[in-house]
Amino acid sequence: MNQARVQPIHGLLPAHTFESIRDLIIRGRLAPGDRVTEAEMADRFGVSRTPVREALAQLVQEGYLTPVSSARRTELVVTKISAESVAELWGMIGALEGYAVQSVALLPLIRRVAIADDLKRLNLELRSASTARPRNPDRLFELQTAFHVRFVYEVAGARLRAVYEAVRPHVQRYEWVYGTRSGAEYEPSAAEHKRIIEAIRKGDPDEAKSAVESHWKNAAERTMAVIAEVTPRRTRRKVRASSNGTGNG
Repeated sequence: MNQARVQPIHGLLPAHTFESIRDLIIRGRLAPGDRVTEAEMADRFGVSRTPVREALAQLVQEGYLTPVSSARRTELVVTKISAESVAELWGMIGALEGYAVQSVALLPLIRRVAIADDLKRLNLELRSASTARPRNPDRLFELQTAFHVRFVYEVAGARLRAVYEAVRPHVQRYEWVYGTRSGAEYEPSAAEHKRIIEAIRKGDPDEAKSAVESHWKNAAERTMAVIAEVTPRRTRRKVRASSNGTGNG
């Protein structure tokens, strides 16, 4: 486990403690399989165990941590990544963004143009960051996130936003893994972003929805290829067996 201590932040509420620990998981500071304890997190963030205990319970509920029982005790470990999760999460995020972008494409022209201009700028910055050497994974991560939330949040109501914000961090965890791989390609993603931008600018809701859903389908394939490289062989065999209907349900 990465033992680097962050600057203590006193007075964190349980929700902020949850977000802080979740960010460690998303960005790989707490890696899949790492053990997470109340004592260590309380010390790391300079808070009492009470907000940490509540945060860890929520992280278990939302699937970021997994209880592992032994003969002596139950421990919490960071949930492992899998190709199965990519297929599920990318399908969900594609459907949510596809729904949102249809409304974006129906906005008045002046608003669509402003959104399209912002997206074009973010996409150009993403292209530039992806070719920089050395790469800055944090910058790539921030630009990817900024591109997608820019058009979703333009039209998202409270319910859509709540569902989106529940799914998006799980996706970001895999995006981080992808972005830290030396051979990760961003040009295909940037080209797919361009299609989304053009559909929004033209005000074509069907094309915008198709572009978003196609982007996430292609992104899932790219991400699963990377996950296959970093997942232990026995886990990959289990995934393949499950997809063939021979694994445990």
